[in-house]
Amino acid sequence: MRKVRSATARRLASRPSTGLIALAAWLVLASPAAAGDAETFIRETAHRVFAAYSDPITDEGREEVFRDVLSNTFELKTIARFTLGRYWRAASADQREEYLRLFEDFLVLAYANRFRDLRGVKLRMAGLRIINERDSLVQSEVGADGTRPPIRIGWRVRQTGKGLRIIDVIVDGISMSVTQRDQFAAAIRAAGGKVEGLLAMLREKTGTPE
Repeated sequence: MRKVRSATARRLASRPSTGLIALAAWLVLASPAAAGDAETFIRETAHRVFAAYSDPITDEGREEVFRDVLSNTFELKTIARFTLGRYWRAASADQREEYLRLFEDFLVLAYANRFRDLRGVKLRMAGLRIINERDSLVQSEVGADGTRPPIRIGWRVRQTGKGLRIIDVIVDGISMSVTQRDQFAAAIRAAGGKVEGLLAMLREKTGTPE
């Protein structure tokens, strides 16, 4: 299992971000499922994961658990390619390989330490919509306490050869994958349209040497 710098993780985790609690929920609400529909997949694993994080856990522990969840429950390459958008074709084979590694580390560092914000979170299922033969959208609401309105979260779940996998999350109507794609595209444009500009940014954020 590859390690990342916990100091960097703590720095990233301290930065406020709209919907970050909801995004953290997205990143931990899934675990491998051999069978069952998408709604059951989200409901049952949510209860299990919330219970697991009711106990204290170190920053390093959060990183390890998050990386395990990420690699086993998300269609990571599909998400990574989507967020790189049209620049995936422009990238060399070496750049693509490095990007996939950095993308995973970026997600781990950005959100693993937000697990502690999930304490006391309540999840309410709000329906299921079939999108196509492979994909379903599981609707839910998440609220940390009774003083704030709930956050509406939709998980796009895909049936793959490896079982159910999450390929996107929509927080209050905003796709996290689309948002990330826009941010990455801006970084590439700022570097004169070169993918290396995004790789340099991701190396800096994850503390990865060239």
